[in-house]
Amino acid sequence: MNQTKVSNRKIFIKLILLLVVPAPACNIPRALPSTPQSLPLPTTANTSTLTNTSSPTNIPTPTNTFTPEPPPLPSNLVWFAPNFGSRDYDELFTKPEQWSQARSHINVFQFYADNVIGEGPCSICGDNSFDAFVRAGAFQKLTDWNLAISIELGPIYPDWDCSGNKVFINAEQAVRNIEANGGVVRLWSMDEPFLYGQTDINGQKCGYDVEETAAVTLKYIERLTAAHPLIRVGDIEPYPYFSIPQLKEWILALEDKGVSLAFFHLDVDAERVRFEAPDVAVDLDALAEFCQEHQIPFGVILTSNWTAAGSNRTYFDSTMAWIRTVNQAIGKPQHVIFQSWQGPAPNGANEIPINLPQNDPSVYSHTRLIIEGLDVFGK
Repeated sequence: MNQTKVSNRKIFIKLILLLVVPAPACNIPRALPSTPQSLPLPTTANTSTLTNTSSPTNIPTPTNTFTPEPPPLPSNLVWFAPNFGSRDYDELFTKPEQWSQARSHINVFQFYADNVIGEGPCSICGDNSFDAFVRAGAFQKLTDWNLAISIELGPIYPDWDCSGNKVFINAEQAVRNIEANGGVVRLWSMDEPFLYGQTDINGQKCGYDVEETAAVTLKYIERLTAAHPLIRVGDIEPYPYFSIPQLKEWILALEDKGVSLAFFHLDVDAERVRFEAPDVAVDLDALAEFCQEHQIPFGVILTSNWTAAGSNRTYFDSTMAWIRTVNQAIGKPQHVIFQSWQGPAPNGANEIPINLPQNDPSVYSHTRLIIEGLDVFGK
């Protein structure tokens, strides 16, 4: 991926319902200025194509809808988040026998919000639309397989919405779409609000300090969980863009606002790590210990953000190298997250790696990566 970009893991969020700003088609990832050392910015979160950051008024919090309480989740979780535009995404649901072993190790299946909002085009999503997932029976099958569903969408995007109000409308639509088609959303991954509270994107910036970012984040969580009490909300933040002391400061700021994170997932930019050479083992251990002290399950995203990882094989090999690094540093994290946003391919979609099959030694698939990656951790 282009290391001058915020990320290719972009949610091209579309406005829905009664908003005053029209929703354009998805655009290309935005470039950000380099750091003072001209090092690459982190593998970070998703931004919107919308540029009007004025807050809509009189947006009601949706009425609480009743959903039967599902079985409790274990404390140690394995997550699977396929790439936006992976070419065989729907086959995870139409050919379930091709990943039965990998699926037996998974607890959580995570969608990017773009894939399930169901409004407007998404160039990086390829053919993986909400309607396609409905036709494949995806949400009901995940329920039948006892896999918890998660959505990734943060509260703050400086080139679109600094208030969290517009984003919440999209969040609400995504949940209702899934739950109207047999699924239950139980977990929610906030897309790096600490980063986006202060990041400048194409000259637009919310300009929040830590406390202000925490306040907007709190409001977002309160509205989401009031409407959907079964949802537990956690956070993703980038490293080494933020140091471990900075990440601790952010978590404490949330706690001071009364936020109890359901989990904290670290998005490590391995490319930047190679430039800056921090002591990853020491830092991972320190953050894991801090989260344990604060009773927050700690997880590490297992992915490749290597610039040259443009094939299934290079993605697989570079991610396995990162898995071995994590294992040597702290062993198996409490949450293990297999997630891709690699791209875009020449066709414009974020499609690396392919998902299936799980057991062909000639195919470097995402589900094979799950099996062999967990073997590194000793399951």
